[in-house]
Amino acid sequence: MREAIEWAPDMSVGVDGLDDDHKILIQCLNDFIAATDNDLGALAIDPIFGSLLEYCAYHFSREEAVMEACGYADLDAHKKEHIALAKHLLECREQYMLSSTKEFSNEVRKFLETWLRGHILGSDHAYKEAVAGRNADFADMLYQWEKRPPQ
Repeated sequence: MREAIEWAPDMSVGVDGLDDDHKILIQCLNDFIAATDNDLGALAIDPIFGSLLEYCAYHFSREEAVMEACGYADLDAHKKEHIALAKHLLECREQYMLSSTKEFSNEVRKFLETWLRGHILGSDHAYKEAVAGRNADFADMLYQWEKRPPQ
């Protein structure tokens, strides 16, 4: 069994709601690792991909709203990273459904782990200074964001 990925305080971006989102994304990755380690197969792993894709879309929207609200200068570049990840993740899901080999499972796991750690500790930490000291403002904003009608 491979080690589960654990949340660490150095992963915090300074906005509790986004940190909580990152913790859920880490759990999705851990679910994928556990399912592949236990050879559960494509039919069991496909819903994990689905959850990961849905939660990424949800989280990316929230994160982009926070970055926009604080006037983060690299918002457009960050959005492009989100789009590229979502596209790659969808491609991985499709390929996994066609060929769920152990090697490909390991490839996907390594990609997700590298991306998640790199994105949180790299790209997401780049906006940390812009949101510093405004956690309460963003908590209220994210709460209101949750209450908005579906688009």
